Amino acid sequence: MNLYEYESKILLNKFNFLILNSYLVNNYFFLKNQIYKIQVHSGYRKKNGGVLLINNKIQCFLFFKKWKNFFLFEKKIKNFLIEEYIFFEKEIYISFFFNKNFINLILSEKGGIEIENQCFTNFLKLKINYLIISYSIFDYLSNCNLKNFLIKKIIKIIFNLYKFFLIKKIKLLEINPLVIKNNNIFILDCKIILEKKSILNFSDKISNLLNINYIQLKGKICCIVNGAGLALATLDRYNYYDQNCFNFLDLSGKITDKYLNILFNFLITKKISLLFINIFGGIVSCKKILFSILNLMYFDFKFKIVIRLDGSFSNYSKKILIKYKNLIIIEEFKKCIKNSIILLNVKK
Repeated sequence: MNLYEYESKILLNKFNFLILNSYLVNNYFFLKNQIYKIQVHSGYRKKNGGVLLINNKIQCFLFFKKWKNFFLFEKKIKNFLIEEYIFFEKEIYISFFFNKNFINLILSEKGGIEIENQCFTNFLKLKINYLIISYSIFDYLSNCNLKNFLIKKIIKIIFNLYKFFLIKKIKLLEINPLVIKNNNIFILDCKIILEKKSILNFSDKISNLLNINYIQLKGKICCIVNGAGLALATLDRYNYYDQNCFNFLDLSGKITDKYLNILFNFLITKKISLLFINIFGGIVSCKKILFSILNLMYFDFKFKIVIRLDGSFSNYSKKILIKYKNLIIIEEFKKCIKNSIILLNVKK
């Protein structure tokens, strides 16, 4: 996600970096002797007249007339940043970015719009793992005709930018330029690209929350199955009879009793017609499933339940569950599928 300049400066300001006074507007607004900047996700603004010192109302009117709802490199301009104009003594370029799992720092004593024309030998480039070695930075800045106290200030800013870069999970942080004015150091312009936040869908949220493999589908038959292969075989068998399942669900070995109860409590809130519990007890024993089913009996639910248990503690669990008349226990897998389909067609 690429931030506009004003969004980037709001972030930087929260971390106590020095930013010039500025105003964000979206229509004509005149302030004398101020820098006007179009807000757009694109470089080369100044070279194209998108950054301008405005001295009078006519300049201001023409600037807004030119740029309001105009496009720069196919990017539409809607907002403008009005910023204090200062004469500065020196400008510096600083950039942090990720490349091949390393954080890279680029530092140059000559920032501004001509930065891309600078000779590569004028840059300091550092590849960082998790530590910054300040000696290299100090050595570079010492050759830039800067006083020691200013060098220390700049190094402190670089370290703070590094922390900011990590905390906010930034892909690219470019300060161009960092300027020095009366022994104060300001961020004049900046560019920030944040990592895109992955938006989890419903299936991912359930899977992450309960440590299971869950995919939401659109049918009315809910399946609780232990083992991915058995879960797929269950869905395939229902599809063979033209029946759609509510979900794909493979209980992982990590699921706890607490999460099993949450899963069952979640299912009773859904509009399902049948719950098919198909468990081959292994890491997740049938005994663990038993307690969740017994807990389910305390709730008022409208769907039918078909159970097939095999493996660890299956006989113990079936002896207890057979007492409940609203549960149907069937030994053979194919019979479970056929009988559950018959149940679906039985009217209450």
